Amino acid sequence: MVFWESMNEKTRLIVKIAAVTLGVYLGFRYILPLVLPFLFAYFLAWVVRPATEFLYKKVKIPRIIGGSISLAVLVSVLGAGLVYLGNMLIKQAVSFVRNIPIYLNILADKLDNMCSDCDEIFGLAVGSARKMVDDNIMNIIDKVKTDIIPGMTAKTLNFAIRMIAFAGILLLVFASAVLISKEVPEIKKKYENAGLYRDISRITIRLADAGIAYMRAQLIIMVFVAACCTTGLVIIGNAYALLIGIIVAILDALPFIGSGMVLIPWSIIMLINGNIFAAAVLFTVYLVCQIIREIAEPRLIGNRIGIRPLYTLISMFIGFKLFGAAGFILGPIGLILIIAILTAKPVPAL
Repeated sequence: MVFWESMNEKTRLIVKIAAVTLGVYLGFRYILPLVLPFLFAYFLAWVVRPATEFLYKKVKIPRIIGGSISLAVLVSVLGAGLVYLGNMLIKQAVSFVRNIPIYLNILADKLDNMCSDCDEIFGLAVGSARKMVDDNIMNIIDKVKTDIIPGMTAKTLNFAIRMIAFAGILLLVFASAVLISKEVPEIKKKYENAGLYRDISRITIRLADAGIAYMRAQLIIMVFVAACCTTGLVIIGNAYALLIGIIVAILDALPFIGSGMVLIPWSIIMLINGNIFAAAVLFTVYLVCQIIREIAEPRLIGNRIGIRPLYTLISMFIGFKLFGAAGFILGPIGLILIIAILTAKPVPAL
């Protein structure tokens, strides 16, 4: 205590930031995996809470039953939507796989032309460039046969086991959400006057508001981008419009990649091939996607996150380095949590 009091205000702030940042990192690394199913359960219970409370107050249905009904309806609606989209995606993926030989023949013809041009440009014997390409392709095929395929066989069984475990986790989440719908109002009523509960509540409310605003904004933007891309690809007659549209929307949400990674090279290729209409449509789709993100993101998020876009980008990069792909979400959430803890003022006891 004496050591702490001997520090000046700036040093104390640095120590606080370091301690809170370390605590958030350790929490994400070691505690979050343990409580993640229950966080999902709490989110589901929060989503169906209005319906659960309506059934409880107006129809006099117990919360545990009302929560079960509300969750069952929510899961059914989401499941039906996912099945419909999944069915379309599977059909387009199967169609793509069936047409792979055709695409390979087209690619082979273009490769022959490119190799012939290389032979002429560099003064090589006819077929030299193609032979070098074929040798590299054979090396890749041998690598796949000896290393990748045996590994895939072992991973298939592991994947099946994980899917069974995942199904068990889903049941746990559903059951937890039902119990949370029943217990949380009573727990809140019992502890809402406690000082610690109110301190934690202020932090979690701010975190939830910022996190929900961020996630909702990204989801809405992804839906609009996917719809825009899918429409553009339908216009140019692409058979995999929905599949590619969803992939582009996912890439657009990643700050280091973006929709331009697919749409710009594609439009250039179409222009080189003489398909000016398709090139114009693809480039227009790219521009519209950028306009959607530039206009929608500030309006949907506003000042609710409380951090500048540059800091958000930095937190995403750091999160990616620390936690992989999940860091794109955990990074900004961690930054919001650090700011919320540092700026939260203790609530005096009543």
